[in-house]
Amino acid sequence: MNPDAFIPFYGDEFFQAVKGQPDHIALGYMKCIWHHWSHMHCRGLRDDQEFLRKICEIDREQWPDSMAVIFDNDKFFTLGEDGMWYQKRACELWREAKANYDRKVNQTAAASAARWGKKK
Repeated sequence: MNPDAFIPFYGDEFFQAVKGQPDHIALGYMKCIWHHWSHMHCRGLRDDQEFLRKICEIDREQWPDSMAVIFDNDKFFTLGEDGMWYQKRACELWREAKANYDRKVNQTAAASAARWGKKK
């Protein structure tokens, strides 16, 4: 299975992190994490207000307050030295998922080679 197809969800931690925030911020944060993982493979999101707002699917009038929470440069998304936004935990989990995926692909290739007599 492709590492993009599975995002681990730690519900207790997620809901504790967004506790007290309006629903549009919690959902926007979740959508942004999903996009960061599934589309960007945790390589970062460009620092473009309209792009980020559209990913979060938050109305323009709610965006300034939402931006301040989701892209807080501390607990949620942080701005990297390269000018891209990252969710630290997602990046760590992505690296683990990618390493596990690569390991399984290599195991499968080795098993196929052993069974069918082909060299890698």
